[in-house]
Amino acid sequence: MEHILAFDAGTGSLRAVLFDKEGNQKGVSQYEWSHLSDQRYPGSMDFDYAANWRLVVECIHNVLDSSGVDPKDIIAISATSMREGIVLYDQNGQEIWACANVDARASEEVKALKEIDEKLEEKIYALSGQTFALGALPRLLWQKNYQREIYEKANSISMINDWILFKLSGQLQVDPSNGCTNIA
Repeated sequence: MEHILAFDAGTGSLRAVLFDKEGNQKGVSQYEWSHLSDQRYPGSMDFDYAANWRLVVECIHNVLDSSGVDPKDIIAISATSMREGIVLYDQNGQEIWACANVDARASEEVKALKEIDEKLEEKIYALSGQTFALGALPRLLWQKNYQREIYEKANSISMINDWILFKLSGQLQVDPSNGCTNIA
């Protein structure tokens, strides 16, 4: 029987849910994410992509073991995630930095952006539905200001759900519903 594997990468945890083609849930597995606060940067909440990838793999094994579904019967995989949790990649597609959506270290960069144009946030919101509060733009500026070596290596950006699918498929692509976060 054919099945669909869906991931929900929330702020606090990852869930893998297995469905049959009729939409019946056949299995679920859930693990809490690892987020790391960097004491040098108040408000920081790094997404530990190495530890969290191990959780994704464990979650997959657990849902397959508990459901008894053969991995060969999975015909589609999808993922959704916390809005504004981002991953930066180098030119080789290797993760170089990531943060959870609750990362709040870029407050000074938000203030600086608003000083450039008091309507800038409003204009970006009209185009994307995103505000500066948890957006990629202030965080990228923070990288430029405080971790320039990472900023200069950054070649691509995605959200956490796109990261999961990239790790599983080898194809880095951004879901169009999330791409609006990176328009600036």
